[in-house]
Amino acid sequence: MSFFENIDIGFWDIFLTIILLYLIYIMFIRKEPEIPMPKVIPPLKKQDLTLEELKKYNGKDDEHICFAILGKILDVSKSPNFYGPGGPYGNLCGHDATRALATMDTKNVKDEYDDISDLTDGEKEIAKDWLDKLSMKYPTVGRLLADGEEPNDYGDEVSKVEF
Repeated sequence: MSFFENIDIGFWDIFLTIILLYLIYIMFIRKEPEIPMPKVIPPLKKQDLTLEELKKYNGKDDEHICFAILGKILDVSKSPNFYGPGGPYGNLCGHDATRALATMDTKNVKDEYDDISDLTDGEKEIAKDWLDKLSMKYPTVGRLLADGEEPNDYGDEVSKVEF
């Protein structure tokens, strides 16, 4: 009489064997897919910029993505899917975004320095709310300079979030 003649294999034996093999596979054999680390972009040096200088920080010409709101330049590089090229707010990068955010129209940006004196008080308040929210999340690079304004000297200070 052989050993295998006395073994009775049923449905539950096969089912439990499959479950056991699957658990062994999960615990010891399967490799988790590697999650790519997001690219870390070094902070910008704190500096005041003219609109022409700001235009290069559009996510295409430079890896940094910046825009200005109410005269403050913010580095939004850590959200490239949102503010970078092709993103829902991609039109704002490299521009003064005050008018666009105040009027809630992302296409409403100008290529020259934007005098916002024609905005209503309500629109200015909306722009201020945007600045308050964004300043808590993104580093402030410096000020947006109008024609004839002199930049501040920040030394070697880097941009940081200002509360």
